[in-house]
Amino acid sequence: LQAALPHLRRARAIDPTNYPSGHDLALALLELNELDEARALVLQMIAAHDTAELHNLLANVNGRSGNLLAAAEEYQRAAHMDPTEEHLFDWGDNLLQLHAYDEAAQVFTAGVERHPDSARLHVGLGIAQYSRGAHEDAVRSFFRAADLAPSDPRPYQFLGEMYGVVPALGGEITERLAGFAKAQPRNALAQFYYAMSLWKGQPAAPADLRQVETLLRRAVTLDRTLAKGFLELGILLSDSRRYAEAIQQLQAAARLEPDLAQAHYRLAQAYQRTGQKALADKELEIFERLSARTP
Repeated sequence: LQAALPHLRRARAIDPTNYPSGHDLALALLELNELDEARALVLQMIAAHDTAELHNLLANVNGRSGNLLAAAEEYQRAAHMDPTEEHLFDWGDNLLQLHAYDEAAQVFTAGVERHPDSARLHVGLGIAQYSRGAHEDAVRSFFRAADLAPSDPRPYQFLGEMYGVVPALGGEITERLAGFAKAQPRNALAQFYYAMSLWKGQPAAPADLRQVETLLRRAVTLDRTLAKGFLELGILLSDSRRYAEAIQQLQAAARLEPDLAQAHYRLAQAYQRTGQKALADKELEIFERLSARTP
């Protein structure tokens, strides 16, 4: 883009009325964070060509500048002028960033009515619903997104964080995460989320802890930086009274994320169980210090 910029500016200078060259220049300036120049150019172009595309681009510039309220106005204007899937998604996503969850839900609801096959609009709707406390509706929106785009990891990532939130749908959540893990055997998070859903997603149905352990070990083997994977594996081993093995996993979690209070608490317990009182006291002290910093 940096190399292209002089040529884009030259094209704009040759014919200032050419819409494509002006749009491409503005887009390049946005990507290069030349935001003042990008905004001035887009406003100049809007005066001559008042299009939804330009208002959406102006919203992107405002958003990149940190002015989310100004961006919201432009996203709304673009969506009203031309309610494409992209314009509706950008407007709804901006409202999520503003924590305007009721308004975001309205935009995404209108969006999926117009574009029922858009997976990302269903994901956006699910996020808005979850943020409003409508957890079952959110799960169903993520289900719909997953059905529309089976290879898209986003709906599964949200479902993976919702184990136990909607017990009535726990079995279906686990089933879908199982399919995701099978379809992406090299995806560490896919293995982790499936493990957690099996373990904690259906309290009424005791999990096969050996399968959970296998999945968690696979996850941390695939991604050696997955602190939460090491933490949960350590907790599982501790609960099984396999303290020496648990200590290794919990130490890894604490190394990766030193502020992970739960790792230090569980380490303190495991050290206590293995007669390592000095180490237990040290980990408990770290845990209490971290807990005191948490609002």
